[in-house]
Amino acid sequence: MTFGLKLIDRYIANEFWQPLLFGIGIVTGVWFGAEQLKSIFNLVMRSGVPLEMALTILGLHLPEVIVMTIPIGVLLGTLLVFNRLSGDSEILALRTSGVSFYRIMAAPLMFGVLTSFVSLGLNECVVPWANRTSKRLEWVALYKTELPAGQANFTYFERGKDLALNRIFYVGYYSGRDLSNIIVLDFSTDKLVKIIAASNGLWNNGEWTLMNGRTYVLSGDSDVTRVLRFDKLVIPGLGTVQKVMETGKVSPKEMNMLELGHYLDLLKESNSVTNDLLVRYYQKFSQPLACLIVALAGAPLGLLARRSRSNMGLIYSAVIVFLYYVLQSSSGAMGDAGRIPAMLAAWMPNLVIGALGIVILYFKAK
Repeated sequence: MTFGLKLIDRYIANEFWQPLLFGIGIVTGVWFGAEQLKSIFNLVMRSGVPLEMALTILGLHLPEVIVMTIPIGVLLGTLLVFNRLSGDSEILALRTSGVSFYRIMAAPLMFGVLTSFVSLGLNECVVPWANRTSKRLEWVALYKTELPAGQANFTYFERGKDLALNRIFYVGYYSGRDLSNIIVLDFSTDKLVKIIAASNGLWNNGEWTLMNGRTYVLSGDSDVTRVLRFDKLVIPGLGTVQKVMETGKVSPKEMNMLELGHYLDLLKESNSVTNDLLVRYYQKFSQPLACLIVALAGAPLGLLARRSRSNMGLIYSAVIVFLYYVLQSSSGAMGDAGRIPAMLAAWMPNLVIGALGIVILYFKAK
């Protein structure tokens, strides 16, 4: 009997691959047609980028899109497979042979776990590298030069333990140890009391040396009371600021889980973590797990469709996909704005779709 059940698992699992690839291919094609192809045509037609380079950039965007569309492929795969098994009365034959519905669900759940690991691997190992490479190639294609090693428009908020704003650091551009167009806003009391501005500077061992600048001292009603000119000004204790500046050269979408976690740890040292970064970090865990969640929901949905109304399963599938991405967008926006906790914002789509799948599974198992 054990061998028979394992054979059932292999039989059901082998049915998934074709509809999975079909679902991923269709949705990825639509996604590319709506988003990426327009950008590529603009590069070719308006900027004169060679077609080969434009196609390379297009291909580098593909892993990120596939990560987003894998859950849809899993949902279509499980739904279509169980729709066919139900229509051919194979599910009924298994049930009458003494195989429980929960045991039949082992195959789609294993399929969901496998695709979750595939999605996690792509999101952690391939997508960050592809995004960084496409960014570099786009810069070369547009400006005919290598991507600058420095960073422009760096802003850092330093907060105290009570989350009160202490200082704001702005650097127009930096490369290596060189800083340009530096502005420091000092909120050592409840109101802005000092502004430090310098045309250039250097950093070394956690301190900034500013040159050729001015210090503006403000009164409580924001009037400038004094202007002090300096040739050289040393600001110590900025090791954390410098680490964030170096790490922040890469945008969060170009970081893997470990890199983004390290970046958040640096920001936590000065209580500068933002809600949107926390949401992105927790989504690194929740998005791959969506494959398992939609597999749980897709299998019983496939059983709802009978031969006489087989299209109902596809309609249910479209509703689930729409609901998932609406929840992802709305909860992400609320999490970014601080309306709900960042962890809840990242996990809400999985929680809602998972609960819906469990309810449907419970009633179909009766």
